[in-house]
Amino acid sequence: MGRFIVHVDIDAFFASVEVLLNPALKGKPVIVGGLPHERGVASTCSYEARKFGVHSGMALRNAYKLCPQGVFVRGNYQVYESFSDRVFRILHEYTPDVEEASIDEAYLDLTRCRRLYPSFSRAAREMKARVERETGLTVSVGAAPNKILAKLATKRAKPAGYFEVEPGREEEFLRDLPIDALPGIGPKSQVILRMLNIQKFGDLWGLPRTTLHSIFGLGGEDIYLQSRGIDSRPLAVEGGPKSVSRETTFMEDLWDERLLLAHLAYLCDRLTLALRQGCYYAHVVEVKARYADFKTEVRRRLMITPRQDMGDIFRIAEELFLPLLRGSRLALRLVGVKASDLVRSRPLSLFEPYSDKSERLGEAVDRVRDKYGFGAVLTIREKMLDAVYPADRNRGFVLKTASLTK
Repeated sequence: MGRFIVHVDIDAFFASVEVLLNPALKGKPVIVGGLPHERGVASTCSYEARKFGVHSGMALRNAYKLCPQGVFVRGNYQVYESFSDRVFRILHEYTPDVEEASIDEAYLDLTRCRRLYPSFSRAAREMKARVERETGLTVSVGAAPNKILAKLATKRAKPAGYFEVEPGREEEFLRDLPIDALPGIGPKSQVILRMLNIQKFGDLWGLPRTTLHSIFGLGGEDIYLQSRGIDSRPLAVEGGPKSVSRETTFMEDLWDERLLLAHLAYLCDRLTLALRQGCYYAHVVEVKARYADFKTEVRRRLMITPRQDMGDIFRIAEELFLPLLRGSRLALRLVGVKASDLVRSRPLSLFEPYSDKSERLGEAVDRVRDKYGFGAVLTIREKMLDAVYPADRNRGFVLKTASLTK
């Protein structure tokens, strides 16, 4: 009587749509995002292009070096949205519990529809076949008792396949997966784990929870749970915001690390204020950096234990942001932070003592700010902004605050 979660991912979505619109491209390495001489990145590429080492997020010039025979197209987002809507309309016919995670992927919870489907597996396969028949696109589908296992099952199913993790066989499925398949684990964490001779999920199971916490801090708890396939997150269905974000566009490009981190702290403070006001906790923290050449990089981290605390979210955002800042010689024109995969329930742990200290502190800070203004209480990093902009904290940059997204 457990949950049955289905993850649907459209294969090489933008490139597949381009092939549907122009059948002459079938079998050719298609790269969507712009022309080879333009200063952009590949949004999507076909599986034929991936054989040459091209991947999403790669600079177009580098993609051309690897695959000069590739077909480069700028793409049309409105057309892609129309195809995405056609896919999602079919998915919504199978269950009311659908989380549209992005333009090309979704989670479905069939559990409440148990009486409609004598076999969930058969229903998921039928849904896959119908999407492909009615849209012309191929999809990869993973099914499992929770979201993280379903996502990993979809990776196993790619391309155009179906894979199901049956209850009771989670350990068998996870044991031999490489650690780079772990959602949210970055290159630096992978290096640390490989130094400990940890190559697969099963190798992680030998490390105590306390050891992972001492090495990775807050992320250690999530690595411990994710590597065991433990995930109690509900689907983020319609009815509330899917994400809350704050971002800063600077009047002049900035390169000073301390000042940029101060802006990041300020944005995290504004972000967590919105989370507290809506009584939301975030499972995903994401940071965005746009450079002087308008190239945009995004890094995100999945947390099985949702968080709302300013300190926790800033530490995670800082860990994600610093490699983006230090890995480029260009100044930044925009910095952003986003919290997504939101839930209203307060996280409780069987392994740690209950404490509402951080919540009470946040409430106290909010009361002071309600009475005396937001600037009445600031972090040490945020105070640097007062030193730079003593007359007006917002002078020198444009703050976007209307950023709750459905």
